[in-house]
Amino acid sequence: MANFPALSRSPGAAGFTEELSSETVQIASKASGLPVLNKIFTFDPRMFKYTLHLVSQADKESVITFYKANCDIPFDWTNTQDDNTYEVIFDHPPKCQLDKIKERWKISLTFTQYSPL
Repeated sequence: MANFPALSRSPGAAGFTEELSSETVQIASKASGLPVLNKIFTFDPRMFKYTLHLVSQADKESVITFYKANCDIPFDWTNTQDDNTYEVIFDHPPKCQLDKIKERWKISLTFTQYSPL
């Protein structure tokens, strides 16, 4: 299994979000006559969204190369906010925009947890 590349920049706390899925775990139907929510899955995947700022051209190319090679398979990613390594998949392609100065990039990444810890 591949590991997400080590970059010279890490996400700042202000741009980092972690969400639990609101759609995959429970369903409720008034027509069922059941007074409780029904679980669909035993695993509730987390979604991680963050933005890297002032990324060098070389690191941008590393991210894009990694995405092209692993866009359809799970990989290991270490969350710098809690120091856990998660098995994740890309939820969206990386979004790259110039960030304030020429040849520095802002890269937005979104991962979905693929398996429980």
